[in-house]
Amino acid sequence: MKVRDNQMNQKGDSVIMRYPTVFQPCRIGDITLKNRLAMSQMTMNYATEEGMVTDKLIAYYRERAKGGVGLIFVEGTYFTPEGKGYIRQIGLALRQHVEGLKRLTDAVHGLKNDTKIFLQIHHAGGRASSKITGLQPVAPSAVPPYPGAETPQALTSDQIAGLIEAHVEAAARAKEAGFDGVDIHCAHGYLVPSFFSPMTNHRTDEYGGDLAGRTRFLLETIRGIRKRLGNAYPLTIKISGDEYIEGGLGIDEMIGIARLAQDAGIDGLIVSAGTVGGKKLDDLNEAHKVMRTLPMMTRTACLVPIAAEFKKALHIPVVTVGRINSIALAEEILSQGKADIAAIGRPLLADPELPKKAAEGREEEIRPCIACNEGCYKRILGQLDVRCSVNPMLGKEADPAVPNADPAKRVVVVGAGPAGMEAACRTRERGHDVTLIEKGGRLGGQLLLAAVPPGRKEIERFTTYMGGWLKRGGVKVILNKGVSLSDIRQLRPDAVVLATGAQPCTLAIPGLPADRGVTAWDVLSGKTLSGGPYLVVGAGLVGCETADLLSDRGEKVTLVEMLPEIACDADKDTKAYFDIRFQNKGVRIYTGATLTGMEDRRAIIHQGLEDIRIETGTVVFSVGAKPDDLLYEDLKSMGIDVIKAGDCVKPRKILDSVEEGFLAGNRV
Repeated sequence: MKVRDNQMNQKGDSVIMRYPTVFQPCRIGDITLKNRLAMSQMTMNYATEEGMVTDKLIAYYRERAKGGVGLIFVEGTYFTPEGKGYIRQIGLALRQHVEGLKRLTDAVHGLKNDTKIFLQIHHAGGRASSKITGLQPVAPSAVPPYPGAETPQALTSDQIAGLIEAHVEAAARAKEAGFDGVDIHCAHGYLVPSFFSPMTNHRTDEYGGDLAGRTRFLLETIRGIRKRLGNAYPLTIKISGDEYIEGGLGIDEMIGIARLAQDAGIDGLIVSAGTVGGKKLDDLNEAHKVMRTLPMMTRTACLVPIAAEFKKALHIPVVTVGRINSIALAEEILSQGKADIAAIGRPLLADPELPKKAAEGREEEIRPCIACNEGCYKRILGQLDVRCSVNPMLGKEADPAVPNADPAKRVVVVGAGPAGMEAACRTRERGHDVTLIEKGGRLGGQLLLAAVPPGRKEIERFTTYMGGWLKRGGVKVILNKGVSLSDIRQLRPDAVVLATGAQPCTLAIPGLPADRGVTAWDVLSGKTLSGGPYLVVGAGLVGCETADLLSDRGEKVTLVEMLPEIACDADKDTKAYFDIRFQNKGVRIYTGATLTGMEDRRAIIHQGLEDIRIETGTVVFSVGAKPDDLLYEDLKSMGIDVIKAGDCVKPRKILDSVEEGFLAGNRV
């Protein structure tokens, strides 16, 4: 064992030499961070509806602290009733809130690994909702922050003074709760930045008008915190370096605000980007300007150039964020002097041990974030707790551990899609003897198809990771094998996990020849097609991705969707992305419409009261899928313990398949 430890230490030392900047100490104010990796603020909705800290929340942060980051920025906490932004947001308004947060800081500091922890104080301002708070939102002026939002109440001078004092009191409570520092949320259109922008600040008193007036709220808040807590207590702010909206503030104006905040006494600055409002229709090579939540279609480190401009202009540490998904990328950014600290968000949801594994030379063991936003951003928009498509343990860190197998069983997993691979890994991890059988020639199942459309290649990283896990774990993998009942009898399993996925559906369309009707899966798998123009029937996420792929190849494409809009199963940013992509590529879209028949090469589309005829060479169906669970009843009749997982239960998302595979592995 000592020999192995020495080998690991040597390997770890060599990796740290590869990342000398990342694993170098850094100071913020009067404290020293053990390295230059921070965990970004991410709303989790893990608190109670009263804002109380839960065991689930504490276990989540403790696991990330164990993983090796130098600094954790805890998500935004509300400190006044009208400022609450989320149903289960952490509170910082009551004595009980402070007591719960003290449990959190004690849990992190109790690790004695020198991870620091800051708390973000957050007022949602005009972006709050009376549906959550029961109160009218407040803002500098009675201007909705974006089209369709509630009109907020314009703050009086006395109310502004009260909110400045409320920020100061919140910072004092954070210090009392044991946090090593405080961050003020000054980005993304919430209360503080709504004072910055002439679009949302129409005041004519001392808190409006020129830049000095529009920054007065922030600067008085900073000075108030400094007066209350002294100069030694670390204070940072998070700012949008460029708002990326029509009429919004750009880099130069935001740097001016940052300089004023620096002079007022902040110790560091987190540079994000974007806000709510009308998006600029930029070239989609700059997709991050449209897609503020930075899904996989945006390039990695896309916000770093903005942080680099702030770094040149300031003398305090600058923290950069935005699709920094590996330690190698963080090293490149920091070693080039573009920022002082790299903050990582979603990749730490996917794997809390990312820094530790990289430092120990185990990067192939890092479970990769694929930036799908299904479990995090999309669920937060729905006021749900955060989950992760690739990490079924997220949010379960406080759950009792499932015991290892006793006795070990012989387990067969049928199907090597996300559910099957996760089930095989988890079952093997618990000590069972596992054989994974896949009818295709490659691991991945529908992950292989999902990675084909433009901007979706990141999904391959998860497939590769799972393949590596299966190999390292000693799972026996059999490819190119269609499974029959006799095959399973010969293997004599004690249990079978059925993860055979689904099959795509089609529609019976009068006049459509069999060779000119295909499925989206056929297109994505590279099947030879009859040629265009192409009519894609069904404009959910898969249909949009298929249309995007075909139009990217230069094909003429039409989308037909029976619902009022396309991409209804995607998040708002992804829908906006497709809207602009299709506009740029000339994809015709018919919503509230159905394909009713074919007349030779003309498709008949019924929309409203009219029939529209469109030249069509190939019809591509993206109208859902049906479970492929034919083996289930026969296996049950053989007396075998059978568990279904993934799309063979019901076709859904990667998140559901991985979760069910994990749970199946725990049940065996």
